[in-house]
Amino acid sequence: MLNEPFNLGPLTVPNRVLLSPLAGVSDVPFRRICQDLGAGLGYIEMLSAAGMAHNTRKTDELLARHAAEPRLGAQMTGPSPDIMAQGARLLMEKDLPVDTLDINMGCPVRKIVSRGCGSAIVRDPAMAGEMVRRVRESVDVPVTAKIRVGFSSKHATVTDVCTALAENGAEMITIHGRFRDDNYGDPVQYDLIKAGFDAAEAASGGRKIWKIGNGNVFDVDTARRMLDETGCDGVLVSRGCLGNPWVFQWILQGEDTQPTVAEWEDVLLRHIDYHRAFYGEGLYAAIRFRKHLLWYVRGYPGAKAAKPELSVMESMDAIRTRIQAFARGLPPQLPRFPDHADRRAAAESDPKYEMDRQHDRGVEHYEQGETP
Repeated sequence: MLNEPFNLGPLTVPNRVLLSPLAGVSDVPFRRICQDLGAGLGYIEMLSAAGMAHNTRKTDELLARHAAEPRLGAQMTGPSPDIMAQGARLLMEKDLPVDTLDINMGCPVRKIVSRGCGSAIVRDPAMAGEMVRRVRESVDVPVTAKIRVGFSSKHATVTDVCTALAENGAEMITIHGRFRDDNYGDPVQYDLIKAGFDAAEAASGGRKIWKIGNGNVFDVDTARRMLDETGCDGVLVSRGCLGNPWVFQWILQGEDTQPTVAEWEDVLLRHIDYHRAFYGEGLYAAIRFRKHLLWYVRGYPGAKAAKPELSVMESMDAIRTRIQAFARGLPPQLPRFPDHADRRAAAESDPKYEMDRQHDRGVEHYEQGETP
């Protein structure tokens, strides 16, 4: 089923395993490597509707699409239907051909929520629906929405929000199965995801609304669990692909086959080359890639010892040379995670918590246009 294509308006997506828009991660090089390994659709990092009028270096980096990206979605958040509609119109005027626009109603970062954006929106189902309606009137691409099951466990608004989204024409609804106040260690509420999808179907008037499940999708088993327990049509992969773009391949093939050392090196060097082509060779490029290095080496012996060096590398050429040396020091058939439990523990760790919540980093395209 997940291998099957689906249509969002005129856009044909070749499979149903999608790449989440990850703040500070989902740039052009990362999207390319994930699509190489099977991701059916990727998104640029979440944009601020209110910040669309500002032009900064960060804006230029976010609003970029490589010729090798056959499909590209944008995601945006804003505090009101008016601002969302205005931001959507401005996005469509940019020199960035996007194929679909997703409204983010799920980001939990404090700075975003305090502005009435992200997961703050699910507190008001009527406004959520109005946002979809107004944005649909403002753009000529399919409009979708990503939500959480509620703002807190005392406010599980998922059914009311999904009803409003369906009634106002959302073509796809992605539900992250946690509340805004939850951490990634809290369980995914599969029953609430299912309730939201059921509510959307009941309000759709017979129109097909694509249902995408999100939360703890790390491998074949967790993808199947999402399908079985929620009745979704597809899955959105988030943390599960950090340092592990093979997860898309696994889920599509139905088997968690770890890469050989040579395969691991090939993909990582390709990602490095994509990164160099986009950002250049120097310190700025290296700083942006360091986090990927730390995620990629997890699971291999020597990863912990290499972390201090990898964390301060200052050029992409040095990074490439160091990874080649690291790979030469590993037995060719060594599995990355010899123990399945170790692999699952690494996947379930929260490598973006410090980036997002502790550093209060949710939207790179800042409201007032300032650079980070």
